[in-house]
Amino acid sequence: MIVRPKVTMKKEARPVHRIHCGECNWELLIASQADSEIKCCSWCGWEDLEISKVSAQGGFQEMNCDVHGDFTVVLPSPDIDPLDFMPDLFCPFCK
Repeated sequence: MIVRPKVTMKKEARPVHRIHCGECNWELLIASQADSEIKCCSWCGWEDLEISKVSAQGGFQEMNCDVHGDFTVVLPSPDIDPLDFMPDLFCPFCK
């Protein structure tokens, strides 16, 4: 039997927010435990989101490994929902 270090979920999985800014033209992924509306581009501060594209896409999960410490797994795919995250994910640094 292979013994692996304990991995615990720190918080519940949350959505990843994608913003394509109409001003600076950067595409950003925002992972936050906050359940608030995006109001501006994190890069340039542009607030006119009428010409920007903002969407919730994918999810992320904050975890802790007894050996490697804190890490976050981000799945930016439109085909995944935060509810799809399982409670027994693996540490990507352990064998």
